[in-house]
Amino acid sequence: MKKALFSKVAGSLLLSAGLLASGVAAADTTLTFDAAGNATFGLTHAAAGSYTDTFLFSVSDEFATATGTAIAGKTRIDAAKLFNYGITDITFFSEVGGVRTNLATDFDLDGGITFAPEANLIAGNYGFTVTGNTLLNGKGGSYAGNLNLVSAVPEPTTYAMLGLGLGMLAFTARRKANNKLG
Repeated sequence: MKKALFSKVAGSLLLSAGLLASGVAAADTTLTFDAAGNATFGLTHAAAGSYTDTFLFSVSDEFATATGTAIAGKTRIDAAKLFNYGITDITFFSEVGGVRTNLATDFDLDGGITFAPEANLIAGNYGFTVTGNTLLNGKGGSYAGNLNLVSAVPEPTTYAMLGLGLGMLAFTARRKANNKLG
């Protein structure tokens, strides 16, 4: 009887240790963009270990550029404020029919965290994963960021230049027509 109880307790402890050692993953979060094309994201993790968080978004325009920035917060450890939280990678992906395909992503840690897909996005469903880790258990940490989605829309000056160009062509064509009469 004691042997059976001991084996069940040992098995439970091993299972619990395995769960604590495994990476933490939050449920997928869908981003909502404001009128200017900005969406904010971020999460907090308290337990030590690795994490992978997924954020989803859709592109409705035919052609768009996505860029993002992120920052990890500092945690007070002893008398100092240190980074207990680190982002190690951010990768964009496209999602078609429930299948996710990673996209080539520029990820830069110099002077802050910036990330962007290497190619422009077309209409469809996309997302990105944030991968990182917390070092000390119970100290936690958080990160936050901003994703900006810009559609390729001509500026008003482009239409003004187009109008002036067409006007000059019409004026030139009219002058040539008048010269033939005279």
